[in-house]
Amino acid sequence: MSQGPNQAASSEYSGEQVPADWLKWLLPTAILALVAAGFTLVIRSNDLLAGEQTLTRWFSKLDVVGVRTVVDFLDFISEDTVAPVILVLIIPIVWFAWGRYAALTYFGTGGIAALTRITDLVSRPRPNAELEWSEAVFGSGGYPSGHVVYAVVVFGILTHLAGVYMKPGRARLALRIFLVSLIVTMGPARIIELDHWAMDVVGSYLVALPFLLIAMWVHPRLPGWLSVAPRLRSLIGADRGF
Repeated sequence: MSQGPNQAASSEYSGEQVPADWLKWLLPTAILALVAAGFTLVIRSNDLLAGEQTLTRWFSKLDVVGVRTVVDFLDFISEDTVAPVILVLIIPIVWFAWGRYAALTYFGTGGIAALTRITDLVSRPRPNAELEWSEAVFGSGGYPSGHVVYAVVVFGILTHLAGVYMKPGRARLALRIFLVSLIVTMGPARIIELDHWAMDVVGSYLVALPFLLIAMWVHPRLPGWLSVAPRLRSLIGADRGF
C-alpha cells in the first residue's frame, strides 16, 4: 500500500504483532459499556431526571447569534441526508492520505452510526418549546441522539487515525483540535436546538464511546491477527508495517 504525503511510521505500528493488552483496553471499555447500559435503564424507568429540565432550559438560552452559527453548521453536517454523503466523501481522502486499511477502518467504524437510525433504545419524547414532558412515540424518541453518536464514532476515529498516520506538527494538531471540537460541541448543540433533553445527550456520549474505543483497539492489532491469512491481510491493505 502506498503512503500518502502525510503518512508517517509509528513505533506502535512497527509491523510486529501488537499485544492485546486486554486489561488496559477492554476492561475500561467494558466498564464504560456497563455504565452506558445502566444509564439507559435509569432513563427508561424515569421521566425527566432531577435538574434535567433546568439544565435543558439553560442551554436553550444560549441560542444567540454566534452560537447559532455553530449550531446551524453542526446541524447541517449531521443531517440524515448530509451525514452519509460526508462519510462517503471522506473515504477517498483517507485512502489517499493514509492508505486502504485506514480507509476501511474509518468506513467500518463510521457505519456504526447507521445503527442509531434503526434503534430506539428509550422511547423518550423530545422537548417542546415549553420544555414540558409529553407523550412518547416509539420510533421517534430522542435516545440515543443519532447526531451525537455520529460525531463520536466518525470524527473520533478520524482523530485517532490522524494521530497514528500524520507526522507531528501544526497540521496534525489543528486537524485533531477541529475534530474534537466537533465531538464536544455536537451534544450541547442538540440541546440548544431543543432536539434532545440534556440526559439524552449524556447517554448518547456514553453509548457511542465504547464502540469508538473498540475500533481504536482493533485497528493496530488486526494486521497481526491476520498473519495467518496473508491474502485477506493484503486485500485490506494491512500487509505492511505501519
